[in-house]
Amino acid sequence: MRRRIAALGCLLALAAGGCAPRPEEPEGGYCVYYSALSDRFAPLPLDCEPFEGSGGDPIPALVDALLSPPETQGLTSPFPEGVRLLSWEVEEGRLHLDLSEQYGGLSGVDLTVADACLTLTLCQVEGVESVYVTVEGREIPYRRVQQLGPDGLLLTDGTDVPPEEPEPSPTPPAS
Repeated sequence: MRRRIAALGCLLALAAGGCAPRPEEPEGGYCVYYSALSDRFAPLPLDCEPFEGSGGDPIPALVDALLSPPETQGLTSPFPEGVRLLSWEVEEGRLHLDLSEQYGGLSGVDLTVADACLTLTLCQVEGVESVYVTVEGREIPYRRVQQLGPDGLLLTDGTDVPPEEPEPSPTPPAS
């Protein structure tokens, strides 16, 4: 339970200001971010694998890599099986991704992790400053922030999460 609370509290305060250090990105390539929540010894809730690409436009290749299982033990793809990239477009620094309906089934920490992986991976591409995700052409209605940027991500190791408060002891009735 503490791990889940730490993940919720630490992973993405999308409106929060600062950022903790991210995993080191490879030189000359990209880093594809995956969930590390299944590894209880992982220092951060996300980690990355290097990605060289095969030439051409990196955005579809990076999304394809994100939707595929990672090679590194302890990492998992945060995306439900069957998620597909329907379309994408970059305009004035904003990458608009339209994903298939399976992405719309994510909520809570699962959506938070998936959003963070998309944002950190795709904002490495030159000209991409933020990511805007729709599902089958529609915004996710329960998401507080629609446009996601790496500066809005708060990644920590959980040490700054306040401890769970003990249950208050019952107050004796006044006499």
